[in-house]
Amino acid sequence: MLKSVLMSFLIAVVLGGCPLAFSYRAFPQGLSAGADNLLTLEELSGSERDYVLVNFDTEKGSFTIRVYPEIAPLSSENFLRLVEEGFYDGIAVHRVVRDFVMQAGEVPSGGEKEKLIKEFADEVNHVRHAPGTVAFAKLYDTDKKEYVANSASAQFFINLGDNDRLNENFTVFGYVNWGMETVNKIEVGDRIIRAFIVSFL
Repeated sequence: MLKSVLMSFLIAVVLGGCPLAFSYRAFPQGLSAGADNLLTLEELSGSERDYVLVNFDTEKGSFTIRVYPEIAPLSSENFLRLVEEGFYDGIAVHRVVRDFVMQAGEVPSGGEKEKLIKEFADEVNHVRHAPGTVAFAKLYDTDKKEYVANSASAQFFINLGDNDRLNENFTVFGYVNWGMETVNKIEVGDRIIRAFIVSFL
């Protein structure tokens, strides 16, 4: 049984259809072991892969996220479901570490929103944790000093720096394509006013 559990982060990707083209050689460990190389943000943003655009309005301004179901289907499906169900509306950002991450998705225990939280299986990671990329957090077992498999659920984070050390444990499913200056202004306690899907596949 876990004595203490911390929420942290995960990035993963499942290959679908045509093989992905990679140019960044990364350590083939953990969740990234299923990828020969990892996509850079430039490669992801410059690709012709389909994406779903999600808008976040916060107390500090707005930003949008491109979500890529092709590279991380389970993470994308879970994120879009939570957005559609209004899970992120009104909640506060609970973690900001400058040059590392901004994290949101923590809700009070026993509330209505807690009923919307569902854990899902880990996915292979195919994208570098570059500034602006988005992934789901995972539980961390402080006794075993390892992330808990298949524990990603509702908390997501946006990378604020180059975090390649997260590549093997967390699954990138999208990136902030507009409004990163807003993300960098957000502080702990700032609220997400609403999140909504702008465009579907």
